[in-house]
Amino acid sequence: MTTHPDIQFPVIIVGGGLSGLSAAAYLARAGYTVLLFEKASTPGGRARTREQNGFFFNQGAHAFRLHGPGEQVLNELGVSYSGSLPQPSGSSIIADGKLHPLPTGAASLLGTGFLTPAAEAELMRVFGLLKHLNVEELQGKSLQEWLEEKVQHLQVRQLLLARARISTYTDAPELLSAGLALSLLSRQVIYLDGGWQTLVDNLRQKAQEAGARLITHSRVKAIEIAGEGYRVRLADDTPYEASAVLLATDPETASALVANGTHETLSRWAAQAIPARVACLDIALRSLKRAENLAALCIDRPLYYAVHSASAHLAPEGSALLHLMNYLRPGETEEPDASRQELEGLMDLLQPGWRAEVVEQSFLPHMIASNAIVQARYGGLPGRPGPEVPGLPDLYVAGDWVGPEGEKADACFASSRSATMLMIAKFSDRQSASLPSSSDSRG
Repeated sequence: MTTHPDIQFPVIIVGGGLSGLSAAAYLARAGYTVLLFEKASTPGGRARTREQNGFFFNQGAHAFRLHGPGEQVLNELGVSYSGSLPQPSGSSIIADGKLHPLPTGAASLLGTGFLTPAAEAELMRVFGLLKHLNVEELQGKSLQEWLEEKVQHLQVRQLLLARARISTYTDAPELLSAGLALSLLSRQVIYLDGGWQTLVDNLRQKAQEAGARLITHSRVKAIEIAGEGYRVRLADDTPYEASAVLLATDPETASALVANGTHETLSRWAAQAIPARVACLDIALRSLKRAENLAALCIDRPLYYAVHSASAHLAPEGSALLHLMNYLRPGETEEPDASRQELEGLMDLLQPGWRAEVVEQSFLPHMIASNAIVQARYGGLPGRPGPEVPGLPDLYVAGDWVGPEGEKADACFASSRSATMLMIAKFSDRQSASLPSSSDSRG
């Protein structure tokens, strides 16, 4: 195996999701030998898409945020993708079982039938306030605290909470950083043609073209210190020597792999992480009964509905792929049957008669949408872990719970880029330090 002159052994990446794949591409392009181990049969993690009968099933509703770290990383790696903004019309608020037009800005507030005149005036004031807000100063304040301080009307709070749930997939305003939540309210997203598998496939291709080796069906069971590097041990006890290791996993797995789960910092990171979970119901329909109902927010329940195929290529012509979500509170153990019935009830309201049009359904009752809620009590985004692991040189972490930039997929991309840039810089510094000085070379 040929390695980069800066290092003796390859760089090993544990985990083949968006973080691992993008890191593999960066490192291989820089000339380093890269081994990536993925326990599943295919890479991609929660970004995998399943195609069935011409429908592209993501794992729940997925949206790609524009002008963020993800867009930057994909551009740097030359990864192509296509998609479209959500349809500007056809959105509603659901309150007390009734549909109301969804206000998306000051111009659409008047006459909604949901907000009282006083609430309309306050929401317009809040929209104006958000334009001049210093969100960095609010990273350590919870969204609930901010709403209690700044928003008087219950309807306005409900609307802002619903918007925050869509952006963060989190129904825990008492935990969620206000700085993060408020910064996302006006950010644009697109729905990807062909689902997120397009990103997975293109990242994998870029990594392999650059020379990275991706090994699936390979579960890593331990990361051991071996001299100045590491030994990565697979489930079958096969050892691999590594000059550096990137753990592109969830925090609990990262902690368990190192020092038998006793490393103080990794253990603390795992203990602090509170996942954001959702119940997802994706439904493929031959046709929409009510084509005007394309998106809906429930104000009095943490529910969401959208027809992403109205914007992106996710279904055959004339058909539709719908996404429904129930944002679960941390520790909530709602029965899957009850959760599914509630989501089906939402379909009854928005698409009556839908059952006769069903082609296929997919239900995920307790999906992890994010491995760690961005919590105000730890300082919001700046307080998140890594990517370097203290006390363990050349050991890094990456994922949606790592680093001071982005959230969900954006955090995956940002943290993988940060980890690989740190890694490359350190290897380069060591190589420079090992070269003889000009005075030494003269003898």
